[in-house]
Amino acid sequence: MRYKEYKRVVIKIGSNILTEENGKLDLNNLRHLVEQIAAIHLKGIEVCVVTSGAQVCGSEKLGILPKSIPEKQAVAAIGQSLLMNEYNRFFSVKGITIGQLLLTHDGLSHNERYINAQNTLLTLINGKVVPIINENDSVVVDEIKFGDNDSLSVYVTELVNANALIILTDIDGLYSMDPRKFDNAELIAEVSEISAQLLDGCGTSTSGKGTGGMYSKVCAAKKAVDLGVNVIIANGRRKNVIFDIFSGEKVGTKFLV
Repeated sequence: MRYKEYKRVVIKIGSNILTEENGKLDLNNLRHLVEQIAAIHLKGIEVCVVTSGAQVCGSEKLGILPKSIPEKQAVAAIGQSLLMNEYNRFFSVKGITIGQLLLTHDGLSHNERYINAQNTLLTLINGKVVPIINENDSVVVDEIKFGDNDSLSVYVTELVNANALIILTDIDGLYSMDPRKFDNAELIAEVSEISAQLLDGCGTSTSGKGTGGMYSKVCAAKKAVDLGVNVIIANGRRKNVIFDIFSGEKVGTKFLV
């Protein structure tokens, strides 16, 4: 099945593509991504968005760079509402309603809460609402340290029985080696098996904005593939990246079931 034929997808938007060099929220790129998501949504493709960026918004608002866990949690609590305001502003221009869900891994590990979250998401989707999902950073310690919502995007993919998971980050996909360090690094177009050797070759985050590097994303891809879901990792700063994916162009790295 080609990506343009998928009917329900999860799109994960990392903090590294929502942050300008000065540390502020990149409203232009957020708007561009929302416009693409809105367009495919209006064509009948059901989309769930897993987003980072709450800490970015909170840090910008307070003018501080949090260091301790309580500071990061407080900044995330402030930033989450600001982030959702921007999502709502851009989606509402297209006549699309959004709904916010703040989830935790601990919550989803309990069957009753899992089912409640699933029912809420499916009700939103069936109502033509675009769910905007984030980890509840204000109460969860582990996610602030690790993962950058990569694992959460797999949980959401399973919750809604999505056909595909698209992870948008700040590089073009998985490379043979770190492209920021080696000029001869080559983009890997397709991966049919996520081996231990492949995982060992993945680097960590170098942007300073996100908490999960390529290793985290490939681990998430492996979990999704094990669920029977194809994954693509692509550059969220590439112009029309979502349109290109759904038109069948060769974009990023595809992890095949």
